[in-house]
Amino acid sequence: MADRVYKKEEADAILARAIELQGHGEATPHAELVATAREIGVAPEAIEKAAAEVLGRRRDDHALRALRARQWRGFFVHLVPYVCVGMLLGFINVATGGFPWAVIPMLGWGIGLASHLLAVALPDEEKLRRRVARLQERERGRTAALRVDAEASEREPSGGRMRVRPGVEATATGETYDAHDEADAEMEEALQKGSRRG
Repeated sequence: MADRVYKKEEADAILARAIELQGHGEATPHAELVATAREIGVAPEAIEKAAAEVLGRRRDDHALRALRARQWRGFFVHLVPYVCVGMLLGFINVATGGFPWAVIPMLGWGIGLASHLLAVALPDEEKLRRRVARLQERERGRTAALRVDAEASEREPSGGRMRVRPGVEATATGETYDAHDEADAEMEEALQKGSRRG
């Protein structure tokens, strides 16, 4: 019997289906993945590199979804006051009678709301990815700075004093956060959750 030859896509599909049939469900342990790859002739280093890339992509996708959800929440936070104020102005306008002046501010505000909707509904994917990368880089820098501060405080006790970098506030537990970046706190939390899963 002649050896069968498969295209890359076919081999990927066959391996994925075989793992599915083996009954692992949705998860495969890393050690088992490395062992399986070794059996079919894939170097463990290649598996480690591929796993790091896949986990990085998963973390980026999770962060992007979190950013998009935050943008939609921001739009709805803008929409609710628009509707409420519009109803209030309409009621006042009807109660006082005369020219329908309530339409004028609502049209002006409506233009801003429409542009907000377009920015959220039709985003520039490249800008979103750059923003996610910027937030991840900021988080890495902040983690490294906290690590350096922790190492320095272990080496040199400060006599019960807390050292704080300029522009950074300290909480009662000794944790720090940058007061200027409170708007990005939710995004950074999503990034941290994504990195813990990975």
